Amino acid sequence: MYFKSWQEFKNYIDKSSIGETEEWMIFAADQSADYVKEMMDYLNSKEIKFFGGIYPALLVGRKKESLGFLVQKLEPIYTTLVFPYLMRCKLDLEALGDAAALVLVDGLSSKMKDLTDTVYNKLGNKVKYVGGGAGYYDLVHRPCIFNNTGLYQDALIVSIIPADMQIAVKHGWNRLAGPFYITKAEDNVLSELDSENAFEVYKHIVEEFGNVTLSILDFFSFAKEHPFGIVHHGSADIVRDPIMLNANNEIVCVANVPLHKDVYVLKGDIETLLEASIEVSEECAKNPFEEYIPLLFNCISRAMFMEERFEEELTNIQFRMSHPVIGALSIGEIASLSDGQLEIHNKSTILGALKVK
Repeated sequence: MYFKSWQEFKNYIDKSSIGETEEWMIFAADQSADYVKEMMDYLNSKEIKFFGGIYPALLVGRKKESLGFLVQKLEPIYTTLVFPYLMRCKLDLEALGDAAALVLVDGLSSKMKDLTDTVYNKLGNKVKYVGGGAGYYDLVHRPCIFNNTGLYQDALIVSIIPADMQIAVKHGWNRLAGPFYITKAEDNVLSELDSENAFEVYKHIVEEFGNVTLSILDFFSFAKEHPFGIVHHGSADIVRDPIMLNANNEIVCVANVPLHKDVYVLKGDIETLLEASIEVSEECAKNPFEEYIPLLFNCISRAMFMEERFEEELTNIQFRMSHPVIGALSIGEIASLSDGQLEIHNKSTILGALKVK
């Protein structure tokens, strides 16, 4: 359920009842972030269990909303706050059965991979993962993950729902140049390709194929059109989104850049991205569930790249879903691979059809 303002949401809270086993998953648009602490205090005064994140924008059906709150009641069997290498797990995983893990993580944390690895090391492929990185549209790193205990930075929340889920992942980006071998990288910072300065290699490719001059000051305006594709055998390239240069002219990406992997520079256009949105919705529409919640995590840089045509992508997805789509613009997307492994994606569209009773 979507509320344009905190007051509308507050009125709903006053009229709502919630069962002992229910929790509210809440996405707050970053332009409503000033109300999040007041919201948390109010929900705590009502003894309502909740978890969520502040996101660049909310996705509601065919629309992108920069204000407001998106609320979904769930009945998790376990919800917990995770820090790198620190996660409590009280579940008997062998007796779990079909289950979905909703993962909300600080999308600009340099420890994003450590956070998701912490979850996967505990839960493995016993659950199906879907989620997205929280944060602000201006890409300035600040606290964005919340639950009843507080508002956090460099943290993750995982909520496990005892239900099956259909997941589809597409991105629509194609290989432009490569492969190059990652010879120096740490966390989400890419330093060298083929033992040469990564920015210089990247700059040469973008200028050669784009007939432009790429400078440090306007890096992101061109980088949003040319992400990296990490080769992953058995699946499509895993996209990494270059978002800025650091003080050493190293390329900072959303999420980890693995050492000793082959990587391509990718390209795309609006039509190939729109085709990906059709593919992801068609794949999820094949699910056998009569009742389900379509959860969409769509990369912020796709919206920036597509500009006014981004809502065509949302329309493509909602058109093929028999229930209202809810979700968020994300800074990094999370989904299970075909082998059940948890993977961080960038510049991608991830759709999960979560079965409901």
